Amino acid sequence: MALLLLLKLFVAHLLSDFFFQPDKWAKSKDDIAGWKSKYFYYHILVTALTLLVVLASFKYWSIILTLSFLHLLIDLTKTLFKRKNVRVFIGDQILHFISIVVVWLIYTEQTDNFVNWIKSMIENRDIWLIILGYLFLTVPASILIGKLTDKWQNEITENGLKDAGKWIGIMERILIFSFILLDKFGTISFLLAAKSVFRFGDLKDTNDQKKTEYIIIGTFMSFMIATLFGVTVKLIISGVTIK
Repeated sequence: MALLLLLKLFVAHLLSDFFFQPDKWAKSKDDIAGWKSKYFYYHILVTALTLLVVLASFKYWSIILTLSFLHLLIDLTKTLFKRKNVRVFIGDQILHFISIVVVWLIYTEQTDNFVNWIKSMIENRDIWLIILGYLFLTVPASILIGKLTDKWQNEITENGLKDAGKWIGIMERILIFSFILLDKFGTISFLLAAKSVFRFGDLKDTNDQKKTEYIIIGTFMSFMIATLFGVTVKLIISGVTIK
């Protein structure tokens, strides 16, 4: 029942913040009038009403009032930022989710259990291996591949989006690592085939052999690094000991 309550709180937040907030409201309170906008307070009212409907009981009145007030404070803080970029958006959502978890922990008296769970996660070797894998396969792996292909970069004429290749590589390595951890090796071949269609299909018509070979080299380097790292982590988690 405690977990069900937490899930309902998350659902209520997503509904009120994304589905029940018109673009007009968001633009007015975030980019134009800030806390002076009437839509700012309309949104808080909708947040409270959504919580009430989703929870479907007045016995949770303390949760509804507390989360509505915290939502107001978080959104009020967001209005202080002049630039509403992706970092502000992510930070705003993280604060909302943290506030929900904290209120839920206090209301359900799960704080001690949560602290013990956090301690067990911190002391879990496999968790740190997985974190290491995801961290390495993002920026460090991109830099490594960049260094390995550096001697060919001057021969390539870039006409795509800035840093698009870097982010494509990061996402594909994260997906490969995740699929390996989940024993979904067949999905990796589908990922490679899909990328081949999108990345190499247009190059076939340009006759740009150097660029085609450069992208193929970078792609296979990315897949190789992600696969080797993923398989190594998977073997360690499965019980292979390293002395």
